[in-house]
Amino acid sequence: MGKKDAKIAKGPALPALGQTAGTAPGPDSTGGAFIEVKGLDVYFGRPRALAKVSLEVPKGARVALLGPNGAGKSTLIKAICGALDPAAGSVRLDGRRPEEALLDPGFLGWLPEGAPLNSELTVREHLELTYRLRGLGKVRGRREIERLSQALNLSKKLDRLSGALSMGSKRQAALALAFLGTPELLVLDEPTSSLDPDEIRRFNRLVEALPPTATLIVSSHILSEVAAVTDRAIFLNRGQIVGQGGWEDLPGGKADPSKSYFGVIDDGQAG
Repeated sequence: MGKKDAKIAKGPALPALGQTAGTAPGPDSTGGAFIEVKGLDVYFGRPRALAKVSLEVPKGARVALLGPNGAGKSTLIKAICGALDPAAGSVRLDGRRPEEALLDPGFLGWLPEGAPLNSELTVREHLELTYRLRGLGKVRGRREIERLSQALNLSKKLDRLSGALSMGSKRQAALALAFLGTPELLVLDEPTSSLDPDEIRRFNRLVEALPPTATLIVSSHILSEVAAVTDRAIFLNRGQIVGQGGWEDLPGGKADPSKSYFGVIDDGQAG
């Protein structure tokens, strides 16, 4: 028995997303895929940034996207959000190509890597522009600004230029933009970076208040925080998925997400 076989023999394979231990994967076990990625290849030179990545995420799932720097997490997020065209493979969001799904302005809330904002706009101007683009209407849009400014402690920062904000305040403002209108799909890349403990607690409460139909993907290196707001994880390394499953099926579970992380990532590197 080789080294790779010995590692696999230590325990059962992780069940696929939406599949409980001991069941066979299939359309009925996930209730239908809200996000479906098939054979995704992305190149930025060599090696490939993503190599034959396939996954399914059911509607209403809370998913942690985990892996070391350079694993392909942000690239996969950009492909899901329609920000790049893969060399091969496909992405479907609720059965549609990303460009089709995004014709619905309220479908996606995305916090990109780095949480970019226009430095010459105030936080309020960002939020007002976003509620208009999402077709919320003035009354609901202003209610959303009030709700999110209170939830994220932004009330005193609404009329400040984004360029004058601290890194943490910029992240809070970018989170408010992502959550505005409660989109069907929320994709958050490093949402708690630069946030202090109270701000992280506020973010967690926003996630907890999401309706059960909202689907969430969160990428983060802060394992305990991302485990607290998700129910399952996808592990990427070197552009490939090396493991996935519900936290209850992972070696350390939510109680010790670092054990789950290193158990899966180290095994994937050895393989």
